[in-house]
Amino acid sequence: MPPAPLTVRLRPSFSGSGQAIGLLILLFCSLMFVVGGLADPASVGGVLFLVLGAVGTVGFGATLAVVTGHLLGRRPLLVLDGEGVRVPARWPLPRSRDRFLPWDEVAAVCAWSEGVPTGKGLAHRLAFLPAEDSPQARGTSGAEMLRVKTQGLPGVPVLRWSVPVLAGWTVPQDEVIARVRALTGAPFEDRRIGLPRKRRVVRPKRT
Repeated sequence: MPPAPLTVRLRPSFSGSGQAIGLLILLFCSLMFVVGGLADPASVGGVLFLVLGAVGTVGFGATLAVVTGHLLGRRPLLVLDGEGVRVPARWPLPRSRDRFLPWDEVAAVCAWSEGVPTGKGLAHRLAFLPAEDSPQARGTSGAEMLRVKTQGLPGVPVLRWSVPVLAGWTVPQDEVIARVRALTGAPFEDRRIGLPRKRRVVRPKRT
């Protein structure tokens, strides 16, 4: 019996809600620009207010819709099953736009880090390197950093198959890595840096 798929989602957080609230405020300000412009639409100031308000309303409104849909839709960020790796498309794109990489097309997997080890900008990523003959091995533009981080491993570094490991994952990253290692026979290397060291407790021997 194949193992149940491992589905990784993002926990609701204050930062995500705060982004939606910020966009809502900006949308309200844009609407006020439109109202102000309608008070005197024939003047230069009125036209300027109308243009700025219209641009802001469309831009902030569309972004708010995407952020709200992402928060409420709760689409997975990553799905691992017996067939391969699936990265669902972000809302509002249809699920037909999901990215899928079969395990037999994975040449190697690498957990790596980007940023300064002692800085707050350090981030971890999980890269699935497609085999050279895989259709997913195309589009290597912008993968220079990934190429350096995965040097020596088989496969092709493709940026779209390097998944960010977020602090709000519903599944701990070590559990995700353990599942990856269990599902694929491809080489795996953990090149993450800046991880907290596990404390070793040495108990005195009883005499």
